[in-house]
Amino acid sequence: MFKGIKKSLTTRVAPTGEHLAGLRGILRSRLGLFKNNRSTAQQHELTEDFIRVLAAWGIDDPEEIPGVIRVLRLRYLVFILPIFVCGITAAVMQHFIAYLTLAFISTPCLLGILTTSWRVSVLANRRFSPFWRWLLHMPFQIFS
Repeated sequence: MFKGIKKSLTTRVAPTGEHLAGLRGILRSRLGLFKNNRSTAQQHELTEDFIRVLAAWGIDDPEEIPGVIRVLRLRYLVFILPIFVCGITAAVMQHFIAYLTLAFISTPCLLGILTTSWRVSVLANRRFSPFWRWLLHMPFQIFS
């Protein structure tokens, strides 16, 4: 009896494990590509030539920048809405699971808000600065 249950579970779980292994491989290859394209010389070239930044981000014409900024600002709603919904749910339910869900949902959403703000800043200023440099200078821009 238990052998049949074990065998059926194994046949159902095996494709999931293979799928996860495939996803892990894809993630590692993408991270490898990001690391390979992050040399200091390449970062310096992007700082010097803004047209290359636009091409890397899929923007063909500098005339499109105001429209791209408008669409990027709409992404804020996509990131803020889940935080808002989870926050209201946590306030109403007042359970540990609701707060844990809020923490798990808000972390990637806040990262999305930060990266979107960085992209808007780069496009609005028409000057590339690496994300970490922008992140370190951001508090000084807010208070000045």
